[in-house]
Amino acid sequence: MAPETYGLISLFPAMLAIVLTLFTRQVLLSLFAGIWIGATVLVGWNPAAGAARSLQFVVDNVTESFNVKLLLFTFLIGAMLGMIFLSGGMNALASQMVKRIRTRRQAALGTSLLGMTIFVDSYASTMITGSVMRPITDKFDISREKLAYILDSTTAPTASISVVSTWLGFEVGLIAEQLSTIGVDRSAFLLFLESIPYRFYSLLALAMVFIVVIADLDFGPMAKAERRAREEGKVLGDNADPLMETQEDDIVTPDHVEPRWWYFAAPIATLVGVTGFSLYYSGGGFAGRSLTEALSNAATADAIVWASFSACLVILTILVGHARIAVDEVSDAIFEGFKMVMFPVAVLSLAWSIGAVSQALGVGPYVVAISEGIITAGMLPAIIFLSAVIISFSIGTSWGTMGILFPVAIPLGHALGAPLAPAIAAILTGALFGDHCSPISDTTVMSSMFAASDHVDHVNTQIPYAVLAGIVATGLFLMAGYGVPAYIALPIGLAAVGSVTYLLSEQLSVEVPSSYGSKAD
Repeated sequence: MAPETYGLISLFPAMLAIVLTLFTRQVLLSLFAGIWIGATVLVGWNPAAGAARSLQFVVDNVTESFNVKLLLFTFLIGAMLGMIFLSGGMNALASQMVKRIRTRRQAALGTSLLGMTIFVDSYASTMITGSVMRPITDKFDISREKLAYILDSTTAPTASISVVSTWLGFEVGLIAEQLSTIGVDRSAFLLFLESIPYRFYSLLALAMVFIVVIADLDFGPMAKAERRAREEGKVLGDNADPLMETQEDDIVTPDHVEPRWWYFAAPIATLVGVTGFSLYYSGGGFAGRSLTEALSNAATADAIVWASFSACLVILTILVGHARIAVDEVSDAIFEGFKMVMFPVAVLSLAWSIGAVSQALGVGPYVVAISEGIITAGMLPAIIFLSAVIISFSIGTSWGTMGILFPVAIPLGHALGAPLAPAIAAILTGALFGDHCSPISDTTVMSSMFAASDHVDHVNTQIPYAVLAGIVATGLFLMAGYGVPAYIALPIGLAAVGSVTYLLSEQLSVEVPSSYGSKAD
């Protein structure tokens, strides 16, 4: 049976997993339930055969080359963090930074800027920003939900529009392939650049972070989380189950060790430096390619694995060589680090699997087929955007969504005579919107992981912000489809987002006593 014939059923596995996750808070069981239902449909409604096919989906996705490397990277990061906790370096650096960061606003703003600064790769940015800033935001009583939101809404949106990032090659490659298909002789890279002003959701999501942080505005579940953190000093809710336990209480720095800030900074700097070098090297930078070309062709998964392994070697050398910590204590810390990431690894594995089930059921072609019946040239960007949102929300991957939509939407847009830049932007940014709202998205999972936030709480608090930016972006794509230039539409969108945020928000600034200085402006 062709995937297109599953129709509305193709949406059911992902929707079931998402609903169960939000209502039961049992992420793993909910994800597997969705996988099993989808697999059962694929094998002709035989529950026993569906269970066997479910396990095969998990095996196939966990053993896929890129995914294996991402899981290895996650385990290595766990080992690195375990050793960093043992060194006391994170607390030492936090103490140094707190002397310069005097307010909650400065702590949140610093997190936002760091998330945008590490624009080369969204995974690396999430990991580094979360690891560096979590002790700082904790000391200033910023909720873990807010930290996860900042990570999720600065890292991927920035990487997706950066001309020097691991996203560039994938996005430009998709554009180039479709230009060849429709017989248009244009530069794919220049068309990528033309699409940036039309990345309405990505740009509005970034703007919202700074509006919320600088103006000190929050609404919906996030306002409740921030009030709890400010007034009660609880960065996590009473019933929260952090996706990654930070393990600081389980890993104790030996009494003879004097923690140094560079015990933390050295492995992190190694991680950043080796990631950049590896991306450049694997992309052919030393073979004569330009920086942009090298990053476009880089082996992202290999680069982050090499970098995380190098960072582990650096902190291991520091612990044994400089801090004089016994090898058995280091080994115990490494295993504690592995324990930190076991649950996120399980969630990622099942999230990939349910995405594969949804694709096998033909969710992409189904959504596209529905859209095609109501498309006009003027409505095309908005409909493509909403189609990308639904697909990305259902399969939990922005890159997979891009791969599904490009071969259909771009030829259709060309046939209708619609401008290509807004249509391309609608795919690329709509995929991010769906990603931000989906509990099964890998970037959403990683944001919860490195913020050490409850995953369901992160999703619940982020969705209202993402939906606001997404609704405004939909209106802007309608404007763009009917010829309104981006330089006119985007300021209107920014004003709308800022105004609605202000109207919905609660002023939460309160003075909270702290041994680390003022926590509120």
